[in-house]
Amino acid sequence: MGKDTGGRRGATNVAAPDDTWLVQVGEAASRDAGGVPVALLGNYLPLLADAAVTGRRPKRAELDAVGQLGRQAAQQGISAGRVVQLYLSAARRLWQDLPMVVRARDTEAVRAATAAVLQVIDDAVATLAEGYALARRDLVRREEALRRELIDDLLRGDSDLGGLVERAEPFGLDLARVHQVALAAPDRRLPDTDTAISALESVIFDRLGDRDVLVATKEGLLVVLAPAEAAAASPVVPADPESDLGQLMHRELCRLRHGNPWRVAVGRAHPGLYGIARSYEEAREALSMAGRLHVNNPVVNAHDLLVYRMLLRDQPAIVDLVAAALGP
Repeated sequence: MGKDTGGRRGATNVAAPDDTWLVQVGEAASRDAGGVPVALLGNYLPLLADAAVTGRRPKRAELDAVGQLGRQAAQQGISAGRVVQLYLSAARRLWQDLPMVVRARDTEAVRAATAAVLQVIDDAVATLAEGYALARRDLVRREEALRRELIDDLLRGDSDLGGLVERAEPFGLDLARVHQVALAAPDRRLPDTDTAISALESVIFDRLGDRDVLVATKEGLLVVLAPAEAAAASPVVPADPESDLGQLMHRELCRLRHGNPWRVAVGRAHPGLYGIARSYEEAREALSMAGRLHVNNPVVNAHDLLVYRMLLRDQPAIVDLVAAALGP
């Protein structure tokens, strides 16, 4: 009788969502997942315990609550792998710690309890991942819009400095540093922008780090804002083919299936906010000038085209000078 009474007590404990043993299971699962907040489990553990005892499947509203927890995890910047690990570890630990009343039943009852628990795990983790993915897509779209607005204002160079500094901080930009802008133009039209941006981000972050780097699109061009050494702002820029921003971009873009042949133009390095806008104008002018001059080199530097820039800006005066100096 004593055992039966203890068994009934255990069954009651399983169904109670605020029991101490469930709290301990959640805390242990949190440690297993590297400290993911226990709050992200919500009512997941009581759902599992209830399924083990009664075989009840979760209701739609209960699963929707799990999906909302997935969204919260994404918004908090927790990786999807750690959140899933939290849920799987919680299920494993709960099954190990279930009161003996569940595991002491006959084989058929244990099999049914196991199936019910696995079904809850399957439904909950799938809903969690779906909620996480939806939130990540929303965050990416929001970040992409903010990044596009920021880079537009940076390249224009006429925005409020204080506001730009505040908006640039989440992207790791220090506007007091020396930066340079590079533009990449595809042969016809810009291919899949997400693929191109991801490819450039991967190689540039690997080489330069993820701070002070922005990759975006503008007017059908890929735009890269990257840090440069202060010495690079001098008239003589030592070109290192392995680390040169233009060569780095061109090599990576040529690996993409669409967009070839690419032409990359790199503006000179300048300090400060207005230096970014100046470098962008130089890169844009170098891109246009390379096309007008039929330059064969797929990577052009604004520094190398300075003399042509001067000649083409005042073409009538140059024509008069040539006619006066070389005419009969």
